[in-house]
Formats: sequence, C-alpha cells, structure tokens
Amino acid sequence: MKYLITLILSATNLLIAEETTFQKGDIFEARKYNAITLYFYRADATRLDTARDFAFSIDDFLNYAAVDSRDLYKIRRGDSFEIVDSFKDGDIFQVNLESKKSKREKYFVLSDDLDNRFLSKNTQDS
Repeated sequence: MKYLITLILSATNLLIAEETTFQKGDIFEARKYNAITLYFYRADATRLDTARDFAFSIDDFLNYAAVDSRDLYKIRRGDSFEIVDSFKDGDIFQVNLESKKSKREKYFVLSDDLDNRFLSKNTQDS
C-alpha cells in the first residue's frame, strides 16, 4: 500500500512540475557572492554540459570537462547579466555581463545554473 501511494504522489509531481524557461531579454542579478560561473568560450560550456548529461566517471568528467580558470568569471553580488542568444536547444545561453569588475562583456552560461536561488530574475518587456 505504501508503494502505491508513493507511486501516485511521484507521478502527480512529475505531471504537475513546471519547467522553467528562459528567454532572450531576461535579466538576472546575483544576490550572493559566487552565485554562478560564466564561461568565456562557448566550447567550454558545451563540453561541461555534455559531461553533465552523460554522467562520466569522476576521472572522465575531470579530463573531459576541465576548463581553464582564466576563462571563467564567478558572478559577484550585485552583478547583473542579460540573455542575448540561445544555443543547443536552450541548454546554453550567451549573456552580456553588466559589471565594472570584468574586462569582458560576452559570456556563456548553462541553463541548469540559471535555476539558482541566489539569482533574481527580471523579465524585460519589449
């Protein structure tokens, strides 16, 4: 009987659960230091997303998804960025960072990282 109730509740949660979608023009602001990481190269973001999807072993993951730390930017509290373009069916987004602490403006971010409690989302109406 426990298993039946658990199965029914699990199925209900899967059917009712909403998938968060992100669109061009969405603006995010970090509410905490080191909320997420932005990638300078789209290839780095793609490799990491692929490694997450295929669940390699730890050694394979570290060898395949290694990214040079000079090409990363950790979002700081108060930094904001806007989604500019979407790649790989919405798994990777190009963003414009609005921060005076970074010399670069164009970065890439994974959609899984955008669903973060330390980011506040503001949708811009056109």
